[in-house]
Amino acid sequence: MIKKTQHIIKNLLLIFVLISIGFALGKYSVTKQIIQEKTNTGGDAIHVYYMHAAFRCVTCNTIEKMTKELLNSKFADGLKSGEIIFSTVNFQENEKLARQFEVISSCVVVAKEKDGNIIEYKRLDEVWTLLDKPAEFNAYLSKAIQSFLPKQEDAK
Repeated sequence: MIKKTQHIIKNLLLIFVLISIGFALGKYSVTKQIIQEKTNTGGDAIHVYYMHAAFRCVTCNTIEKMTKELLNSKFADGLKSGEIIFSTVNFQENEKLARQFEVISSCVVVAKEKDGNIIEYKRLDEVWTLLDKPAEFNAYLSKAIQSFLPKQEDAK
């Protein structure tokens, strides 16, 4: 009786482990696919990264919120078309990107990408000092984004 119970428990645990592994692989696959779809727009894209640490304080969350609000209000068309992409990235987990952007603390990074490759970027460390000045914060971030957008020719 005890052997039969142990055998059933062993099999149930094995099934649980296999299902857990399946879910983990599925989640990883879907996440990877979403990231590739966002970054492989087939042309140029402006990628706005909010780089944060594992522990996020109220100030960190506010910087992310203000960045999202600006993008959703001033650059909504670019977000919708895929010309502008927004991502939050834990720089402690994504060491490759943290090294590439030379990130050691939370910040916003605006990068120009071509075919999913970063060809140029600006790290916006001043977001911390402009947090209590929303108009200046928005102007600072907007200027960085617009510097990577294609220049519009004047209508004649």
